Amino acid sequence: MSSVANLTEYLRDQTFVAFDTETTGLWAPAHRLVELAAVKFHPGEKSVDTFQSLINPQRSIPDEVIEIHGITDEMVAEAPTVKPVLERFIEFCGDDSILIAHNALFDISFVACELARTGLVFGDNLILDTVDIYHRLFPGLESYSLLSLVSRFDIAQTQQHRALEDAELVRHLFLKAAERFDAIHDVNELKSSFTTCTMADWPGEARELPAEFGELNRALKQNLRVEIIYQSQSQPIQTRVIQPKQVYVIGSTFYINAFCERSRAERTFRLDRIERFKVLEG
Repeated sequence: MSSVANLTEYLRDQTFVAFDTETTGLWAPAHRLVELAAVKFHPGEKSVDTFQSLINPQRSIPDEVIEIHGITDEMVAEAPTVKPVLERFIEFCGDDSILIAHNALFDISFVACELARTGLVFGDNLILDTVDIYHRLFPGLESYSLLSLVSRFDIAQTQQHRALEDAELVRHLFLKAAERFDAIHDVNELKSSFTTCTMADWPGEARELPAEFGELNRALKQNLRVEIIYQSQSQPIQTRVIQPKQVYVIGSTFYINAFCERSRAERTFRLDRIERFKVLEG
């Protein structure tokens, strides 16, 4: 058991929520959540509250992803869709808890994208990243992956790649690191000690395309099909018919999330790789 006797009263009084996700892929605008879990705790207290739910992503889970987390299409077939799960997760976290994740931007990006799709809003809860914490407190380690850290600090020797088990590992990592925290007496000192963010800070925003792509915006709003001439990074120029669903911008690059009739699945297209397009009426 990690000792947190040196923690300030401010940190001992906080409610922390370690959370983790499992997904259908690596890039949030193009993929979906299949599991969300969290562990709520107070430093120095043994009791914890847990949250866990499988999620029906309403699409097939790729075989190469199933090999990682073991969650199959059959396992999520009767699971709830993402909106009710997110509603329960928001309620579980509350307004004043501090969230913790490992490689937090990954988990934040997926939760934030799903929030945007469902029209839900998360609170302004601060989020800490155990990767950032360990880089600051234990510089120069060979690896800062979750498995490497929990192995090095004798927390666990294996990782199941399931959300609840990984969230529990994140909790233990945080408590282990807390043994070396400097005195933190308020939220400003917390922010100055570690990198913090909120769900709203994820840089991928849903928005409209630039004015010169007004016809694509119209297709998006009216659910019209669009024929595009597309140059991907790894394949020759192709003609595809898509149904645009949502637009994201990361940095200065626009992405269109759309149903691709050729692939019979949702795909993501970079706007700057669409050489020509034509809206198909009716």
